[in-house]
Amino acid sequence: MVNVRRVLLVSIALAALLLPTVMVQPLHATPLSQKKAAAKAKAKKIRAQLEVLDVTLERTIEEYNLANLTLAQVQASVQKTTRELKVVRFKLEVARKTLNDRLVAMYEQRPTDILDIIFSSRSFDDLASQLHTMRQLGMNDTRIVDSVESYEAQVHQKRDRLVADRAEARRLVEHVRAEKASIEGQLSVRQAMLKGVEKEIKRIERKEAEAAARAARAAAAAAAAAARYGWQIPRHIPDGPAGNGHPEVIAIAQRYLGVPYVYGAADPRIGFDCSGLVMYCYAQLGIQLPHYSGYQQNMGVPVSMNALIPGDLVFIGYPVSHHVALYAGNGTVIEAPHSGDVVKYSSVMRFEYAVRLP
Repeated sequence: MVNVRRVLLVSIALAALLLPTVMVQPLHATPLSQKKAAAKAKAKKIRAQLEVLDVTLERTIEEYNLANLTLAQVQASVQKTTRELKVVRFKLEVARKTLNDRLVAMYEQRPTDILDIIFSSRSFDDLASQLHTMRQLGMNDTRIVDSVESYEAQVHQKRDRLVADRAEARRLVEHVRAEKASIEGQLSVRQAMLKGVEKEIKRIERKEAEAAARAARAAAAAAAAAARYGWQIPRHIPDGPAGNGHPEVIAIAQRYLGVPYVYGAADPRIGFDCSGLVMYCYAQLGIQLPHYSGYQQNMGVPVSMNALIPGDLVFIGYPVSHHVALYAGNGTVIEAPHSGDVVKYSSVMRFEYAVRLP
């Protein structure tokens, strides 16, 4: 009788030769799934930063608009007050000239004017009245000048205050403009970073798709070659006990129920694919397995699907497996089924081959 284990080795060796070497990553290489997860985490972080910057920029732009509006209002007030000050100064000049002209005239004509007033007065009361009138005219001109000078001082003070306010408004505009430019610069940098990360994610996804396509082609080629040359693994289960197995591995696998399926991953912080889950759980027991179900299929003793115990490895795909799970007892398995799903319990019904690890 042909030794099942020997024939299995020959078949798996053929599959290994047909698989592209890129499918078996060196132990020190970072899986594409981990790179993709890290890139997505980075993109998520950058998007969060962009959201914060967008809100901050919007608020700063409104502050910038308000600062410019305030500056425009103060500038208009300065211009208005400057015009007002020019008008007041002109009126003051006119008032001073009027007062000066009147004083000069009174000085030059005072003797004649006084004599005229005395001789033209019909009585003492009339004389006193005319003198009082002249005095009132002079006092009125003086009050006008004093009033205009006082108003000029007020307008001047108002303009000085407005000029100071304008300087402060200009400083505020420049400060907010600088802050706005800084935020826009940060946005630009992070937008460029996000584009780079998104481009990297697409590159990794293309590599994943290419790797999956190569694996499918290699598996098909291995199956075709096996069929062509008659290298079929007989479904003969050797007589005698297969050992006690490792039921304790199920308690380990239960810890990772709900962890997402991630192609090429074997890390609970990132995710698992089918062989990655089996490899990681058995590693906790000190048993090292390869990260490939086709190789794991050859690591133990074949057992009947009717004689399974918890911890046995069950497979889909014959003669070269393309899916593996851990038998959990009571007709169930724990598996990482496929993309978009999570580590979970499933029925053992669709599995067709099993081995028990020594």
